[in-house]
Parts: sequence; structure tokens; C-alpha cells
Amino acid sequence: MNDRRVNRVVPIPDGPVQQAQQAAQAIETAWRDGVRLQRLELLLPLIGATDLDDWPGGIRQQFKAAQPMVESVLRTVKQIKGLQGPLAANIWDQGDAVGAWTGKNLACVLFPTAGTLDKLTQLCNGPDAPELVLIVNPQWETRGNLVSDFGFGQRKAEAERFINSFQPTYCLKQLRVYGDSIRTLKAHPNRWQVHVVDRGGSSDCIATRDEQPSYQEIEALLRDRPESMMNKSIFDRIKIEFAFNQDSLKQQP
Repeated sequence: MNDRRVNRVVPIPDGPVQQAQQAAQAIETAWRDGVRLQRLELLLPLIGATDLDDWPGGIRQQFKAAQPMVESVLRTVKQIKGLQGPLAANIWDQGDAVGAWTGKNLACVLFPTAGTLDKLTQLCNGPDAPELVLIVNPQWETRGNLVSDFGFGQRKAEAERFINSFQPTYCLKQLRVYGDSIRTLKAHPNRWQVHVVDRGGSSDCIATRDEQPSYQEIEALLRDRPESMMNKSIFDRIKIEFAFNQDSLKQQP
């Protein structure tokens, strides 16, 4: 496997279409580098939600937002030589909205959970395992202790070993840190990037890292940035946060 790291700054995508294009390119590059098991984290477009109410329809609402993006990515990826062929769409778990697209050479699982881990393991390790398996926005927690669904002892260790075999090849996440809007972006083969996004949508890459940056690392980066929100007075922060909240409430589904 070629684990080359590139320090090119990848722009924050301006919407779902560009994000799907970036993801497909990262997947193909990683595939050509020998990465058979890949993990994606897509930033979902808000549908019937705002930044403040955080998916009132739950995981099924998120599925409706994610499905078109995933299918767009797959339409591109399955044109790659060695990954071609039809894909069958199935629901692995109705309640948790776990969807799967499977074919001879390519498979993708959206929102995999601890409850579908055995099925995912069989897909990856069975006699008819596809050449490339993608997981998108997994619903398990891998930082700290794994959720109780993974059990403990040997079973937990095996589950952790398996899910860690999926290499992150495209990940776009957003968070707010003391009022600053942050995007972290990983697009194989490039390093992890930390971007600050202003209210107009323009972004500034303030750091790159070999590993996914922690919240504490991002805080430290912002602390060294004079214009960051954490370095403003409490009154200025309240004023700017109020404006952000008003803008979020104006968003249309």
C-alpha cells in the first residue's frame, strides 16, 4: 500500500455536488494506492433542518439527505476499471436506516451500526467479497471506549480491529469552536486540513496534520489566531453568535 501524504490544500466544497466529486476522486486515488476498505464522512446538506435544531427527523431524515450524495459518488466510482458492474440497493436495518449498495466488485454501506457489524464483516471477508468496500458516516463511536453494543474483552477487541481497518479517505466535518465555524477535511492522499469559514462562506486553511486533529488541537490553533472568536470580548462573541442564530433560523428546508 502506498501511504504517501500530500500537503496540497483542497478547497472546502461549495455544496453536495462538489463534495461528491471530491469524494469520488479521493476514493479512486486511494483505490489505486491499494486501499480496499475505505471510510467516508460526508457533510450532509440540511433538509427541513437548520444549524440549530440538528435533524429533528433523526437518522431517517439524514438518510434522505445522504442517499443522493452516496448514489452520485457510486455512479462515478463504478465506472473505474476493476470496479465496474451493477449495484443492488438494500436496507440492512429499517429502524437505524442502514442502507447498502452491493455488487461483484464494489459495495457501499451507509450509516453502518454495531448491530450490522457482523453483516459488514461477512461482506468484507466472505468468499465473494468485493474488491472495494466503502462505509459512509458510521454510527458507532470509536473514540475512547466503544459503545456497549460491541460487548467487551475479545469481542470488543476484534470489533475495534475490524473497524480500524477502514482507512479514512474522504472526511468533511463541521464544528463551532467559541463561535468560529470550522471545517476539517481529509481527501486522500492529502493531509487532514483545518479551515476557518467566515459568514460569507470563504474559508482559510490554518493548519494541516497527518492525523485527524482533536478538538483541543483546534482550540490551540484558534488561540494563536488574533482574529478568532475566542480572542474577542464576551460582548462581541454574544453579538456575533446572535447574528449566526438569526441566520440559521432563516434557512429554508
